[in-house]
Amino acid sequence: MILPLGDYMAAIDMGSNSFHLLIAQVQIGGWQTIHTEERKVQLAAGSEMGDLQHDAQQRALACLSEYKSVLARYRITGLHVVATASLRGVNNAAPFLLAVEALMGVCPRIISGEREAELVYLGVTKGCLPAAEEHVQKTYLVVDVGGGSTELAWGLAEQMHSGISVDVGCLRYLRYFPGGELLPAYFTAARDAAAEMFEDALKTFPTSFRESPPVVIGCSGTLLAVEQVLIAKAGGAGKASTGIHVNDLRLLAENLQTFTTIGEVRYQGLSEDRQSVFASGIAIVLALFEVLNIDTMALSQHGLREGIIENCFANSGVMFQQGGQQQ
Repeated sequence: MILPLGDYMAAIDMGSNSFHLLIAQVQIGGWQTIHTEERKVQLAAGSEMGDLQHDAQQRALACLSEYKSVLARYRITGLHVVATASLRGVNNAAPFLLAVEALMGVCPRIISGEREAELVYLGVTKGCLPAAEEHVQKTYLVVDVGGGSTELAWGLAEQMHSGISVDVGCLRYLRYFPGGELLPAYFTAARDAAAEMFEDALKTFPTSFRESPPVVIGCSGTLLAVEQVLIAKAGGAGKASTGIHVNDLRLLAENLQTFTTIGEVRYQGLSEDRQSVFASGIAIVLALFEVLNIDTMALSQHGLREGIIENCFANSGVMFQQGGQQQ
């Protein structure tokens, strides 16, 4: 596929909790982000028995219809729509995919957990690692905590070596808070369950993963939401990324006990869309820190959708006019 210079590519990530839209413009030597959006959809809400709920499908189609209106403002050369844990193993996914295709003109691809981890790693590391040459010999663990799953991708510089998707997500883990109650025992159960899942998942990584501790980089709405709350609590709302530090995270987990239900959770810096899944998200993130035995996690604004665009660009030719010659 040839990508004309100046044209636009778009990626839509239909996640379990949120849908993400990225529009990028093709430029010489790369691409530039033009527009991004995130919408709370909770496509996987109520799907524990293996079927998408009707109201969840309607929310998804309404969101995609709005995204379609945004896309109409641009000359889109390629639109790539992917679904992850939100549709993996879902019994009634087929009719929903047909409805999406009728609306958007393209059929979404349900990607495997391993492929999701690979694209997340690509999206985070491509162009985001330090410019200095020493990063070439560093190993990185990229972590994406989503609504239905968590991706763990480990590699050297920009090359992923091992990637896995774990069935741990902030929407999925609401089951540990029956009735929406935020009891200490419920939070502990969620954290311990996540830790056990992460321990088992990391056993599949090569022994070299443990021999040289990697630089840990997080992405996704859950981790970014945690960081924004911590920044606000430190009186630095609106400031640049500071990452997540384990002591601050533990204090935040303790502070959650001042709320009696997950619906009551309110913090400066926390969007309304994230309130209902924030407690389960904190439990998962704390489990990650404890299993990885890390003090700090850096964060990236990039993720799966950037990986989709980067993969498309890397596997395409670019056509442009320069000095009257077509390249």
